[in-house]
Amino acid sequence: MGLSSIRFASVLAAALIAVSFPAIAAAQVTEEPGAGVDALAGLQADYDRAMTEGRFEDAEGIAEKIAEVVWPLHTDCMYNMARALNRAGKRSEAYEYLFWAVDSGFWDSARMMQEPDFENLREEPLFRKLARSARANGYIWMLERDEREDFQMTDRIMASLDLRPGLRVADLGCGSGYFTIPIAKAVMPGGTVLAIDAWQDMLDYLERRLEIEDLDNVTTVKVERDDPQLPAGGVDLILMVDTYHYIKERNEYGKKLRAGLAPGGRLVVIDYIPKTFEERPWGPPPEQNLSKEQLTADLEQAGLKLVKEYDFLPEQFFVVYQAK
Repeated sequence: MGLSSIRFASVLAAALIAVSFPAIAAAQVTEEPGAGVDALAGLQADYDRAMTEGRFEDAEGIAEKIAEVVWPLHTDCMYNMARALNRAGKRSEAYEYLFWAVDSGFWDSARMMQEPDFENLREEPLFRKLARSARANGYIWMLERDEREDFQMTDRIMASLDLRPGLRVADLGCGSGYFTIPIAKAVMPGGTVLAIDAWQDMLDYLERRLEIEDLDNVTTVKVERDDPQLPAGGVDLILMVDTYHYIKERNEYGKKLRAGLAPGGRLVVIDYIPKTFEERPWGPPPEQNLSKEQLTADLEQAGLKLVKEYDFLPEQFFVVYQAK
């Protein structure tokens, strides 16, 4: 489990505790109140020992175990405090704890919006903003989960994009920056990336990642869903991964994409192969299915032609277009 997965470990809190650490899970439901604390104290002692002895990889693994147990308990504690404070008439204090819960990775926006103890807050703009941020936590975890690589094959995609220093790239629907970060590194020196998304929470998360990676060649851009706001003829490559199926006015959108491409520029679309919910109980809902054939027909009308396609991705099609 990577750092980003730990950050949103609360998404799978119960499963992580019960499956990964059954001894600790059992200790938490035992009649002995201190058993869970003792188990965590043991892990802490193991961590301290590993650090002292210079076994830093072992220490990292132990720290992950501690985080997987403590993080969901911590976020639930903050959330439950907010519930109690709000019912006690302490609205400001309740919001403080809700902020702490969401900032710590609380993800269950549906639970928040349906929570009887927050009925008086439900329509307030601040509460709804926090619920959106909680939803973003879960979405970022989904994008950044380690298991994504089982089907995403990022290295093969990156090699196929033929990136080089100096290119101007638009990562359209960039999300958490799953591709933005490696692209930004690949086009250095001299290259730039526009990280474009309709969800500000995604861009906020990405900007923090850019600071951590010390990358200064990426500009984040907040847009409306049906307007990419690309500079006319300003990019050499547009990459859209798992994004096009969200677009409603596809013909008009395709024209805007074509207008943003520099001469010889490419549009790369990677999106889910249409499947029923029974075939794939994750990914976009069936009503958002977009076939490669339909996409190509839409883009043909927008003045873009299919020039290349790859078939190594198990769940997605991977196609490349250029201006006619």
